[in-house]
Amino acid sequence: MTLQAPVLMLAADHRWQLEEWCDAHGVDRASIPEVKAAIAEAFLRARDRSAAVRATGALLMDEQYAGAQVAAAKAAGISVGTPAEKPGVFPLQWAGDPMDRMLTGTFVKVLVRHRPDYADDFVHPQLARLRELAAWCDRHAQPLVLEVVVPRAGEPEEHFEAEGRAPIVADYVRRAYGEGIVPAYWKMEGTTSAAAAAVVDEAITEREGPRFLVLGKGAGFELVERWFATAKGMRTAAGFAVGRTIYMDPVSAWLTGRLSREDAVAQVADRYLRLVGAWMG
Repeated sequence: MTLQAPVLMLAADHRWQLEEWCDAHGVDRASIPEVKAAIAEAFLRARDRSAAVRATGALLMDEQYAGAQVAAAKAAGISVGTPAEKPGVFPLQWAGDPMDRMLTGTFVKVLVRHRPDYADDFVHPQLARLRELAAWCDRHAQPLVLEVVVPRAGEPEEHFEAEGRAPIVADYVRRAYGEGIVPAYWKMEGTTSAAAAAVVDEAITEREGPRFLVLGKGAGFELVERWFATAKGMRTAAGFAVGRTIYMDPVSAWLTGRLSREDAVAQVADRYLRLVGAWMG
């Protein structure tokens, strides 16, 4: 299945975040594949319950910890993506080589960090790698989801969220277009500011095709739903790609013995469907 709007993506390709969580809580990293399997099971349960998820639901998993789930989802006709980036490493490096070994799904996701004060020897290699990846995706008919994260660096949080990030993101979108990098979807941080959303929206529309997905950043449901409300006013709004907001609390409770696996899976499915309803409503 191709990745089509409205994109209702359960994003569970986190690797270093789960490794750090396990280390901090005395949980064996060998549990991470079990976590991925539980999330994939929750997605399937949600799919059984929701016509919207059956139509355009998508799953994002990694080969490192969830190769079996990627293969099973693909065989079942589910839109399933794999990440290209080596986790937690910037500037961009590949998760493995050759690309065919790691990009085994039906679409590709890649994450980059950017700020205008980054040195050229950080920015230029990332753009070169993105060009390489975009060409690979074109050859293999896999849509590219390009995630751009702009870290805050000392700016006041409220101002940065409302006004500071948007022009940086818009400039990066235009720079990528100028380099010939035109993803199928942009995956970006949400905002509650309609003016900020309009700045990003305007940049995305300068090329036909790319659309906007809201990422979750591990935020609470109420904030993510406010981001959804703002995003749906954008011409390019196409859906969401949210992960830890959905699965981290139930999974954490399960791995620390406060919840059964069955209850954790049920809660992940319910929480995913909550966001599906928020986007579709």
